[in-house]
Amino acid sequence: MISYIGGKYRQAKWIASYYPPIMKKYVEVFGGAMWVYINSNLSAEKVYYNDFNPFMANLFACCHEYKEFIPWLEKNKAQDRELFDEFKKEVIDVMDSEEQINFPDFNLASKYVYIVTQCFSGIMSKNVKMVDLKGKYKSKYYSFLDRIRKDKIQQKLDRLVVSNMSYDIFIPKFDNKDTYFYFDPQYYSTENLYVFHNFTINDHEVLAEMLKNMKGKWILSYYEFDKLHEWFPQDKYKWIKKDYKKASMASKGKKQTTGTELLVLNF
Repeated sequence: MISYIGGKYRQAKWIASYYPPIMKKYVEVFGGAMWVYINSNLSAEKVYYNDFNPFMANLFACCHEYKEFIPWLEKNKAQDRELFDEFKKEVIDVMDSEEQINFPDFNLASKYVYIVTQCFSGIMSKNVKMVDLKGKYKSKYYSFLDRIRKDKIQQKLDRLVVSNMSYDIFIPKFDNKDTYFYFDPQYYSTENLYVFHNFTINDHEVLAEMLKNMKGKWILSYYEFDKLHEWFPQDKYKWIKKDYKKASMASKGKKQTTGTELLVLNF
């Protein structure tokens, strides 16, 4: 839905192509921006979004209630530095208070999404600054607003069930043979790039052990690293790779660099 660290906007349709087009239940455990579901033709009777970041979970809870959320978004004019700094302070104050967010909090979500759509790679922090587009490009805040207004997107949002749990608590609650999961954890050794996370480098192995014993079918996104071959040997799991261009690495006068997305499947 938005530009966000680790988001799969460019890879979404390719990843979704490995799922059946119609499923009973579809689950994104590390939901993030949820591009695989939103930017593809996936269809399911029930769709579950989970993220440990309570601000992202609240945002998607508000997106589910889009009729009430849209007027909150329409109040704000993009590319207003004073407004950006004002919202940033308010959101940081909520973060520092560590108080539980009562979903859906439309006021908080409208301010949070204003910040993450207008900063570099959607990385929220106390030092975050607004990226000034200087009137040359359309703001990603308006792109998000346009997206949530679309009938096709609203039909997808209608099916959402949103939760805010640690992955190790969430998975057992929803694992069954009729469910398809998508896993997009923090990539190995990049865990600390995320403001809200309970995922350490050791959790990669914990997650791998959980995946090996799951009843449901799943696709796991990663970059390749040595231990992955030990955890998911290619004679037991399907590995698929694809190169893609990194939009965040593009700059004037330079070619976009490429990355390799790796999918591991248990079906």
